[in-house]
Amino acid sequence: MITFAEIPPFMQGLVGLIVVLLFFATVVNAVLEVSHRHYTYVCSLAVIALVLYCLFQCICDICSHMNTLYEFLNRMEDSLGKTPVWVPAVMLLGIAAAEVYIFRRNVSWRKDNITPSSIREAIDNLPAGICCYEPTGQVMMKNNTMEYISRSCTGESLLNALAFRNAIASEPERTEGEAIRVLVDKRVFSVSDKPFSGNGSELRIMTATDITAQYEHTERLRAKQELVVRLNRELSEYGKQIVSSITAREVLNAKVKLHDELGANLLAVKRYILQGGTDEERTAIENILRKNLRYLKNETVVKEKDEYAVILDTAAKLDMKIRVIGSLTETEPFRHVIVTGIHECLTNTIRHAGGDELTVVLTTDADKVTATFTNNGRAPEQKITERGGLALLRALAGECGGTIRIQSEPRFELTIVLPKEDDSHGI
Repeated sequence: MITFAEIPPFMQGLVGLIVVLLFFATVVNAVLEVSHRHYTYVCSLAVIALVLYCLFQCICDICSHMNTLYEFLNRMEDSLGKTPVWVPAVMLLGIAAAEVYIFRRNVSWRKDNITPSSIREAIDNLPAGICCYEPTGQVMMKNNTMEYISRSCTGESLLNALAFRNAIASEPERTEGEAIRVLVDKRVFSVSDKPFSGNGSELRIMTATDITAQYEHTERLRAKQELVVRLNRELSEYGKQIVSSITAREVLNAKVKLHDELGANLLAVKRYILQGGTDEERTAIENILRKNLRYLKNETVVKEKDEYAVILDTAAKLDMKIRVIGSLTETEPFRHVIVTGIHECLTNTIRHAGGDELTVVLTTDADKVTATFTNNGRAPEQKITERGGLALLRALAGECGGTIRIQSEPRFELTIVLPKEDDSHGI
């Protein structure tokens, strides 16, 4: 059987190269084991590395026909030279298999476990920007997104976090925790800066969140809101013009009717003078003429009244009392919603409750306006069904961003809750 010393020098050199490669593979696996804090195979890898080193020395001596200064290496060299060639081949194949197993085990562990490098890679791939720094501004950690924002906004690398924050802020002295909005390549980021405690030291963390979609949606809503406000004002003016037109038409109709009545009365006077008549007919003609004269003498210019004044006048004519506690807002469309509630509750008090007094309590909080309606009439005999005016009232309140609540027991109570007056809604 062919021994290792009998194979050609080229084959001996090839075996030596394989030994060198296995030696470096052993070193790499040992480093990975130590970095992962796995010490199970470290001793075995150290023994393998020592064996490979000695084997490489023996192969070099056999190829160069030289002896080393160490007696044990000379004995190993003699033993290797007389060993059948398949023995070192099997040994190297076994070492290679062990190295492959340990390497695959390390790679699999890195995929299934969290390591400092995996954490760093995940932070760098985040779509949000992160920067952790000391109160002096020295950056301790940053990811690629924050570096990208810094280079886009300032043209420089993020080396001093305080300088970067002051550069992107319109006002360098900002309120604690207040977000800074920056525009980067048609993308909008919201940058916030907050204190952060870690490892017993006081640090600060700066985050940048991509709010492009929310910003665009907000801008579209703002444009629609401005359009609604403009349309609301136009509708308000149009409503006033309609009221003026209707008032003028009613006045004209009244004048036409008065003119016709005067003409008929004059004809009746003429007929009475020419033909005569009874005392009753004379008295009736006198009463009609006095009535027309009083109307002509007391005629004034009809002034335009808003819907609230009209409701108050109507209630007074019907001997109904409306007691308002609090101040009625002048802002539309909130005033219109509350006045509509007064009208609906007054109608229901007359038709269903049989009362003669409606109480309206108006309260204003930091973020809402509340109107509560009660009356002194009978309580509802059954649950109130929303239809007609109540359904319209709920729709009007909903369009303003408000709600209504109806209570039947122990007495009728209707509550309208509207958002704070801002003239940003339209009906």
